[in-house]
Amino acid sequence: MAEAPSTNAATAAPPAEFRFRARSCSDSLGCPCGDAQGRVQNMRVSFIANPMAGRGRTRTTVERYARAVRGDTQFLWTQGPGHASELARQAAADSDVVCAVGGDGTVSEVVNGLMPHPVPLVVVPSGSGNDFASLVECPRTPEELAEVVARGAGFRLDVLDCGDRYCANSIGIGFEALVTYHSLSIRRVRGLALYLLAVGKALAQYESNRFSLELFDGDLVAEPVGAPDGNRRIDGEFLLVSIGNGPRAGGGFYINPRAVADDGHLDVCTADRMPRLRMLSLLPSTIRGRHAGKRGIGLHTAARVRVTASHPFPIHIDGEYLGRRDRPLDVKVLPRALPVLSRPGGRVRLMHEMEPIIKNY
Repeated sequence: MAEAPSTNAATAAPPAEFRFRARSCSDSLGCPCGDAQGRVQNMRVSFIANPMAGRGRTRTTVERYARAVRGDTQFLWTQGPGHASELARQAAADSDVVCAVGGDGTVSEVVNGLMPHPVPLVVVPSGSGNDFASLVECPRTPEELAEVVARGAGFRLDVLDCGDRYCANSIGIGFEALVTYHSLSIRRVRGLALYLLAVGKALAQYESNRFSLELFDGDLVAEPVGAPDGNRRIDGEFLLVSIGNGPRAGGGFYINPRAVADDGHLDVCTADRMPRLRMLSLLPSTIRGRHAGKRGIGLHTAARVRVTASHPFPIHIDGEYLGRRDRPLDVKVLPRALPVLSRPGGRVRLMHEMEPIIKNY
């Protein structure tokens, strides 16, 4: 239940490039590299954003961030859904860093454009959910962005391969997808409150489905963990199936609380069919990630999962509602495939240490 793509801008200005003269890196940034000045002068940074988001304020915000970056910068403005992916593919050909300014939807589109051979990504969160941004320490001021780009350090995160597209953070099936659908029609509310209102709307469409989940502990059937052939099958009538690269979705629901976004595994949460009152009673524990062990809740880990259902099921990927899917869904992990720049410190919960991402400048 993440933010929908922030690229809906029918009246957006056509894509344009604005370049600023490169400036040297100051020692006050605390850049650890030995040749910081040479590095940032040669850095090519592309900003991708919807200029009409935030009632048109995003354009001014992006320009302010770009002026703080010591490098050669360009703006790529989105014009509609899916355009950020196209711009990211374009940017990857001549950029050292791509900066996505927006929420989970924008980030997901940018990741899809960068994969499968991405250049480093940095995210300036400005959406309603910002769940992906919670995986690392994202810059939230122009000065922090300048420091992050100058340092050139971060993490390599897993990406989920869904066959016809990539997933950066979460996939929601069933009730979770309906909540995402209803969140798209709610205005002037952000974050967790937005999705709590959407939960109320989705309750009116309460439904469950008969699902079959096949979980594999290797890319094919390698190194069995659990069943003798490395394959586990879970059948049931589920209210929702949530597949997480990271632990958080919906602007603050820790649906897969054990998920670690660089451990080479995906996490799956299933919720059995249950009365509406019980669903509501579980919400507080889901927000805190304390629903593990509750009756009707299943938490699983795998390297690959296949989801089939008796009826077409509603689905979202990274907050983009995709309607009802009438065919199986196959998802596998691409371990540490996405380089993401990050601020040092913070409360990042990842398996690997921060490392140099941008090299040889």
